[in-house]
Amino acid sequence: MIEEADARLKEGIAQYQAGEFEAALGSWVQARRIYRECCEKQREGAALGNMGAAYQALGGLNDAIACYEEHLAIAQTVGDTHGQGNALLNLGKAYSALGEEDRAIAYQQQQLEMAVEMHDPQLEARALSQLKHSYGKIRREADIEQCLQRQLAIARELFSTAKGEDFIAIAQRLGLNPRKDFAGADLSELDLHYADFSRGDLRQTNLSHADLHLADFTGANLSGANLSGAQLANANLNRANFTDAVLTDADLRTNLNRAILTRADLRRANLTAAYLPGANLSAADLNGAILKNADLSKGNLRGADLTGADVSRADFTDAMVENARFADNAGMSEGVRQALRDRGAIFAE
Repeated sequence: MIEEADARLKEGIAQYQAGEFEAALGSWVQARRIYRECCEKQREGAALGNMGAAYQALGGLNDAIACYEEHLAIAQTVGDTHGQGNALLNLGKAYSALGEEDRAIAYQQQQLEMAVEMHDPQLEARALSQLKHSYGKIRREADIEQCLQRQLAIARELFSTAKGEDFIAIAQRLGLNPRKDFAGADLSELDLHYADFSRGDLRQTNLSHADLHLADFTGANLSGANLSGAQLANANLNRANFTDAVLTDADLRTNLNRAILTRADLRRANLTAAYLPGANLSAADLNGAILKNADLSKGNLRGADLTGADVSRADFTDAMVENARFADNAGMSEGVRQALRDRGAIFAE
């Protein structure tokens, strides 16, 4: 009989995955009945959990909750911690769907406590993701931020021991959205090459000394971010916003077309052959930066400080340089110096 129940359970899973929710429910009801007759409590609980999912898919939230609560009771009786976790997760989702966020949060907090006790970071992250969603519905911003920071910490912990898996994939599996959940996060010293941060919100994010070569930051907002010492060679920084960002000693030999670098700290940054046409570098600090062969054509350098910058063969064609400060610049020819001075640049005597 157990074999028949197992077959009905598997059949229901296939039906559910095919969108045949009523058929799946029928199969799981049969499986549950047989497990119950055979006193297979743990398997009966699993069938009840599946029945709850089918009821929920069919819009029967109250019936779903009844199944989940019975699953939870059985799991607690037989000491099935995995079953308890699943039942608590399902109850949290169901009550949230009913708009009863306080009850949803109570179950989700129980699941979180269990995950921590079990030292199960994956389960903990799932609980945090659900809690974050519920807190968002009732605008508990401080609690949302606390959940988010713990999720990020778990992602770092898992990445430190992962083999062959990238950080972004781990973060997404834990319920994080790289385009909106990394603002203000500590991503320092991580290997994030090839990562897709396009149009992402990375304000105030710590990316210092991170490996970001070949990453895509197209249109991303990195205002106030810390990228000191970051490796950004061949990254796509097209139209990225680095207003007030710290990029000291960063490797920026890449595409910065129309990037916004207003007031950015670019001291000693390596911009050799960087592509910067139309970039906004107004009031940027470029002390000691390497700008050999950089394309700064049509860029905005108003008020920028280029003291000690190496500008060998840099292209300043049509660049706006009013009040840009130059001094002790390697590679500065007399002809370029005069042309820049005529357009308002300031040279220390």
